[in-house]
Amino acid sequence: MTLSLQEISDHIEIRQVLATYSRGVDRWDRELLKSIYHPDGRDDHTVYNGLGWGFADFIVDTCTQMKGPSQHHLTNIYIELHGDAANVETYYIAYHATVDERGETLLNTGGRYLDRFERRDGVWKIAHRICTIDWSRAALPGEPWEGAKPFPHALPKGQDAMYELFART
Repeated sequence: MTLSLQEISDHIEIRQVLATYSRGVDRWDRELLKSIYHPDGRDDHTVYNGLGWGFADFIVDTCTQMKGPSQHHLTNIYIELHGDAANVETYYIAYHATVDERGETLLNTGGRYLDRFERRDGVWKIAHRICTIDWSRAALPGEPWEGAKPFPHALPKGQDAMYELFART
């Protein structure tokens, strides 16, 4: 398969949108999450079905209530370009730590984001997303590794170490 320079650029731009989703959801950053959807873009996450901008509000509020950090790892990304539209299947593994009266629970899920991307005014964004969960596990973890304590840990928007470091550039 030979890709043109424009197709290579399209692939890179779409992958950047996908990475922006992971950053936005893991940093609880509403504005960043909203930036990946077209204004009329939809997100069907089963627990939320509606506009992508509404999903951004919903997921940040949900994560704030869960109180623990999350990590979304993107693995296989398959992109079919069709001019100014693209069908994209992205496998993910997500880790969510929740804190409640029982203590900390680690929720693990694996699934796929099934996205319809559209390029409008030269910008690729999500027009429609369906989130699948192909497997899930919940576990009450043991004690965290003592050696991890001095390392910076994941924090919400503005508090995470990346914001200060990246602001220097």
